[in-house]
Amino acid sequence: MDTRNYQAVTYDYWNTIMAETTNSLDRRRVLWTEILYANGIEVTQDQLDKAFKKGWDYFETNWRNNVQSSLENVVKAAITKLPDGISSTVKEKLTDAYLEASESTPRSLLPEVEQTLQQLKGLGLRLGVICDVGTIPSSRLRSWLDDLNVHQFFDYFGFSDDIGVYKPDPKIFKETLTGLGVLDPSECIHVGDLRRTDVAGARAINMTTVRYTGARDDPEDGDEADYVIKNHSEIFNIFKTS
Repeated sequence: MDTRNYQAVTYDYWNTIMAETTNSLDRRRVLWTEILYANGIEVTQDQLDKAFKKGWDYFETNWRNNVQSSLENVVKAAITKLPDGISSTVKEKLTDAYLEASESTPRSLLPEVEQTLQQLKGLGLRLGVICDVGTIPSSRLRSWLDDLNVHQFFDYFGFSDDIGVYKPDPKIFKETLTGLGVLDPSECIHVGDLRRTDVAGARAINMTTVRYTGARDDPEDGDEADYVIKNHSEIFNIFKTS
C-alpha cells in the first residue's frame, strides 16, 4: 500500500470516530425536572423542550459565527424559556446537571475505528484529532478515547476550546498540522462528517478531504469532499490510487 504522498491523517470527533448510543437530552430533561420541582418551580415538558432548543440555538449561532460558547452561557440562554424565579444556586445546579447528562450518556466508537487507526499507525502515518467542542470540555473527550483504548494512536489533538476557534477556521487545522510536524497540508488527509466545517476547512488549506457518512449523512448543502466513505476501512482505497 503506497502512502508516500501522505504523512498524516486527522479525524473529526463526534459522528466520525465517536457517537452517543442514547440521547443525552432525555437524561437532561429528567435531571432538570427533578431540580426545578425540588426548588418549587413547576415546568411542563414543552417548556423544557423549548428551553433546551433555546440553549442549542444559542450555541449553534455562535458555532456558525466562530464565537466560543461556555456551558454557563448555554444554560443562561436556556432558562430564559423557563418560569421566573430561578436563583443563582438553582442555575448552578442546572448547569452541573446539563454537563452530567452529557457525560453520563453511553457512547461508543463507530465501527472499524480502532482497527483502522491501528492499521494507519502500522503504515507509519501520524494521526490527529480536529474537533469543535460543544458543552463537554476537551479534557473529558480525551479521557473517553483513553477509556476506549484508542487515545494512544493519536499524536496530536486540536480541540477548539484549546485553540480558540471552530472549524472551518484555518487556524485549528494549521495548528494541528504543526503539532503533527506536517509542513505541507497536501500531505495530510482530513476525515469528518460535515461539509461546512470539515470539508470546507480542510480543503481551504489544501488537505485531501474525506466525508464519513457511516453515522450520519450530512444534509447541508456545500461542496463535496474528494472522497466519501461509509466505512472507515475505505480510507485505504486512497492509498491505492494516490
